[in-house]
Amino acid sequence: MPRPKIPYNKRATTLDEQIAILRRHGVEISDESKAKEFLSDIGYYRLGFYLHPFEITYPHLDGRRHHDVQPGTRIDDIVALYYFDFDLRNILNRYLARIEIAVRTALLYELSNKYNHNPTWFVEPGVVNTDFITDFPTAAYNAIKKNDAIKRHHKKYAGMYAPAWKTIEYMTLGNIEILYDSLVLNKDKKLVSNRFGEPATNTFKSYLSAIRELRNACAHGKPVFDLNLYNGIRSGKAGSFCTSNRHTVREALTVVDYMLSHISENRVKDMWREIYTATSKLYAKTQVIRPIIESLTGIILPKGTK
Repeated sequence: MPRPKIPYNKRATTLDEQIAILRRHGVEISDESKAKEFLSDIGYYRLGFYLHPFEITYPHLDGRRHHDVQPGTRIDDIVALYYFDFDLRNILNRYLARIEIAVRTALLYELSNKYNHNPTWFVEPGVVNTDFITDFPTAAYNAIKKNDAIKRHHKKYAGMYAPAWKTIEYMTLGNIEILYDSLVLNKDKKLVSNRFGEPATNTFKSYLSAIRELRNACAHGKPVFDLNLYNGIRSGKAGSFCTSNRHTVREALTVVDYMLSHISENRVKDMWREIYTATSKLYAKTQVIRPIIESLTGIILPKGTK
């Protein structure tokens, strides 16, 4: 039986009150003016997400949690983790975009050439399931047709939809994932998944989910260093994942590495070089977070790197 809900009675706090709360929980603040600058820039609530790993009760964020931090925790340590996560999101965003475009292109190329008699194969019964076809106007196309290129198409040509090579270009990654999952024939799904070396289509679908969840977190400013995926990643060519670690950012990064390696080995090297640089910058400011970063993300600096 769920616990009864209680009224929410907390109120907004001033910068001085926020500093007092942080100190009460054990955070060391030597420069109040600098602390106020951090809080004004980042926000007390957002900064709280980066306080979690320093708490004595971490990783528990339920009823077992209290907000007191490990002795010696400085506000500078918490802010350093925030800026590391900021850098990590920006780095990953670029490479996730590269993966998204490659998946979009593979889907478009393979299916459009197979069904080249029908430029709108993505709403063709027998190619995709009826639920996708029914939902497509409201779930996707109403937004897609607002793009100028699609508007120009409909001004010139008859038909309910623009062809696949125009329509799919404006689909979100979530739309792409649903379209892939809605393909009726498993051999059609394999046309796409085999382009990335993964023969198991359900496993490839889990890769797409992981990429989408990570991309959304990066795009919307959600912390990624301890991201917990809603959908678990299946074991496959990207790696073997046990039940307990199918939802972590560590495994998501493994999938990113795998997918990117099938697009460009040079881009994989570029990505890790940038990630290692950001991680080294974090450790130069604080070493206390290193075990947690290594455990959560699997980012281990190469030997000889500080």
